[in-house]
Amino acid sequence: MRSNTVLTVIFVVIVAAVLIGEAYVYTLDNGRHSSEMAINGDGDLEFSLTSKGSEQYSVVVSDNGNFERIEKYYIYYDADYGSVLERPWVPIGAKELTQEYYISQLVTMLNIRGVCGIEILNAADLKIAMEKDVADGTCTSRGLAVLSGALPDTIYGGAAGDLIFGWIEDGGSLYWAGNVLGKYYATAGKAIVEVTGYEALFFFGLSCVSDDDDRELSDITSNSYRSSLSMMNNSIRYGIDPSGFPVVNLTVGYTKDGYCSSVLYERGSGMICVLAGDLSNNQRHDLAQIMASGLSPYSAEAGYAEGEVKRNTVKGTIDGSSFVTGNNYTAYVYYGGYFTVYGKTAGWTQ
Repeated sequence: MRSNTVLTVIFVVIVAAVLIGEAYVYTLDNGRHSSEMAINGDGDLEFSLTSKGSEQYSVVVSDNGNFERIEKYYIYYDADYGSVLERPWVPIGAKELTQEYYISQLVTMLNIRGVCGIEILNAADLKIAMEKDVADGTCTSRGLAVLSGALPDTIYGGAAGDLIFGWIEDGGSLYWAGNVLGKYYATAGKAIVEVTGYEALFFFGLSCVSDDDDRELSDITSNSYRSSLSMMNNSIRYGIDPSGFPVVNLTVGYTKDGYCSSVLYERGSGMICVLAGDLSNNQRHDLAQIMASGLSPYSAEAGYAEGEVKRNTVKGTIDGSSFVTGNNYTAYVYYGGYFTVYGKTAGWTQ
């Protein structure tokens, strides 16, 4: 009995320490970290990074072509609508990774990366917001994250003329995680409807979605975003193989047999980003990195710097001689690598 009591006390202490550490990381005073980035007279990117602690830093510059930076994000969540999600495994004592918890943590992770223009919308309000974006011509500066495994019937019902497609084609960006994109839609009362022909609606008629549970994958080597953005999600379940797509696409993260952990591809003037895997902490990290860094299907690495800032200010320059006049650029700085504690993005047209 005494032995069991001791083990229980040790377990409680360990769990408490983990939770305290998580809270510490997510509630650090922003005054501990700061950064400034600007283009100088020679067209180079100058950065100044400050920390009151000791942090690993990375500065990632992306050439996004004509793709405009997103200024406002929607996250869909409606407790009255159904979802199609498998219950993810979590360590003993850890908080259950429900859709609600995932969203709350995603918002926190985006906030510490400097992304604060976020609205959580139910099915009815999402329709209103998207219709207004289309009417106002503001879709190009809007992003939508859906983590329910099923789009609501207010914007999608399995038809090519649905609102979701008009919104994306007018410039909106859809970020999807948690199941097969387009295979289901949800209705009020939590009913789920399976869609026949979703491949034609979202994947150009191709059967390109993986059901492989393998997590021992290889880095995508066509670019260095896997390492420069410290990407962690090594799952390809529900991920796609875009090799047959007739449109521009970018794959980042991990891959196996052509299926990728993250794929961004163009649709009209907008884009769709598909993250593989069931809801997980690693997947959420990658989603936050992709959103905060401003990646698009057209993104190409245009500069990178890394190092350590230790209770002082570090200054540096990234050569801009290869920057293309007229293109849209983002420079994303983040501290902490895989355990990001601060981030900020600057955008400009060269």
